[in-house]
Formats: sequence, structure tokens, C-alpha cells
Amino acid sequence: MGEQLVIAVIVIVFAIIGYFIWDRRYHGETQGNFKPTNEVFKDPTTGKMTRVYEDPATGKRQYREEA
Repeated sequence: MGEQLVIAVIVIVFAIIGYFIWDRRYHGETQGNFKPTNEVFKDPTTGKMTRVYEDPATGKRQYREEA
């Protein structure tokens, strides 16, 4: 019983940490010189139109909802 509890806690901690790491990678960091691209698509999870922004210096991308 105690071993299962430890495993469950470890899985939950990894899930929470993974969510925040994924969220930052998906939405992007706030630092940088991000410029909008011509890529616009309907986000399948939210159903909202999303535009891709890219930092030409680093190649990093962000996905932002269109207004």
C-alpha cells in the first residue's frame, strides 16, 4: 500500500511538472522579438483560430489565439 502511494505521488508530480513545461513550449516565452507568420489554423483543442509567431533570431515559435 505504501509503495503504491509513493508511485502515485511521483506520477502526479511528473504530470504537473510536465504540464507546465509543455504549456511554456506551446505558448512560448514572453522574451524575444516574435513576428506573426502567415500560418493560421483552427486549434483542435479549443476550436479557436490560432496564429503562429516566430522569432527570426532564434527560430522559436509561439501559438497565439487570434482576436
